[in-house]
Amino acid sequence: MELEKFIVEVHNEPFNILANNCIHKHTRIVRKARDLGHDASLMGCISVIPIKPAAGILLIGPHFYAEVDGKMVDVSMEPELEKTVGKNEDIFRILPVNVSKLKPMNPGEGPPLPSGYFPPWPWR
Repeated sequence: MELEKFIVEVHNEPFNILANNCIHKHTRIVRKARDLGHDASLMGCISVIPIKPAAGILLIGPHFYAEVDGKMVDVSMEPELEKTVGKNEDIFRILPVNVSKLKPMNPGEGPPLPSGYFPPWPWR
């Protein structure tokens, strides 16, 4: 109940490409869901958005959304923007990646890059 209320609040916040975009909104949702004991992940993908007012024009680019307890949560565009551009549910997502599970890696340690094929890192 508390998480659903928080998701609605975040959904109603105005979208801003620099200050309140899909990364900002969904990172906050994932953090809140984890604080409340839910299984949550930040997901990244390539999105294809059919822009409603410009029939036939597609907007293609990176996109982030949350996955909470196995269910997709995408609230990047607020309800007013959804009325003009298109609904969050209509976004076609390609190549989803669980960003939460990505970990930094030192390529000099080996996999996934073969250690013998690349020169050593300059800071060694």
